[in-house]
Amino acid sequence: MKYTAGSLETVARTILAGFGCDDNEASIVADHLIRANLTGHDSHGIGMLPMYGYQVEDGNLIPNQTPEFLPAAGAIRVVDARRGFGHRMALLALDHTMEAAREHNVAVLGLRNSGHVSRAGNYSEYCAEQGFMSIHFVNVWGHAPLVAPHGSKDPGFSTNPISIGIPVAGAATPMLDMATSTVALGKVRVAHNKGEKVPHGWILDHDGNATDDPSPMWALREGALTAFGAHKGSGLGIFVELLAGALAGKETVATGNHIPRGVFNNMFSIIINPQGFDEQKAIEARVMEFYKSIKDGRPMSDEDEILMPGEPERRKTADRLENGIDIDDETISQLLSTADNFKLDSIQIKGTLKAAG
Repeated sequence: MKYTAGSLETVARTILAGFGCDDNEASIVADHLIRANLTGHDSHGIGMLPMYGYQVEDGNLIPNQTPEFLPAAGAIRVVDARRGFGHRMALLALDHTMEAAREHNVAVLGLRNSGHVSRAGNYSEYCAEQGFMSIHFVNVWGHAPLVAPHGSKDPGFSTNPISIGIPVAGAATPMLDMATSTVALGKVRVAHNKGEKVPHGWILDHDGNATDDPSPMWALREGALTAFGAHKGSGLGIFVELLAGALAGKETVATGNHIPRGVFNNMFSIIINPQGFDEQKAIEARVMEFYKSIKDGRPMSDEDEILMPGEPERRKTADRLENGIDIDDETISQLLSTADNFKLDSIQIKGTLKAAG
């Protein structure tokens, strides 16, 4: 079923208000989640709300939290989110760090002890809108690791995403947003909810063999996700863990406590003022000259097109704004169940959903 983005955002805000989020926080989180759906990253979209609900029930995700801004150390800023909703905590921490970048032309952020920050690309886009280049590394702790390092049958770190964006005319162009695993765990959740198989190469079973069944991994956490690109993705995932967890935060998957239904993030970000290097227009001209040189290359076939990082998301957003966002019935059922758990009127919430088209 395809639903309008606006009706899904209304549902998200209503459920978040049921969690105890005030209007500002509910709007920030709902906007972030629906943006993820619009870009085609359903793994980080509205389907995350049931997990957030469990965490709120457990006291491991705190609505309307006030972060702690630790004393500055030169151009380094450290912010303890105190387990607040990561979507708002990350924006507050980035605003704090961009103030330092305006002074020093570069600043480094360590965001620690945060609730789930969801789609990392949102933060590259946010920084680019304010004229900054940014690089973000996010590790995940609170639960057992999910991704098998190259050569291992056993998981050793989590999906550990990386996002990089360069501002051109106030937008991240290009913009890289990727997990260091072959896929995000949320894509396994989506396949499980739809009753679909996954491509071989995404998941290893308990014995280290490739499998196309997402259910043991999602429902039982048996097996492991694979790192993309064999040893290369594995190496990047390891260093994301070290930068975000061991350096910027205080927890890696090895040191962090495993908490039932716990999902916490640390984020290591580098914020750069491009004008510390050259005039903005000159930098943008060079970026777009290179951008165009890639786009003008010969595609592998007449049916193919060379896409730059960020283009698939922009195109998917345009399509889904026009034609709606596809949400499977199981995810809708989970959202309504979450609403019931927080004493909301799930029938009324279901009635606010509008089919697209």
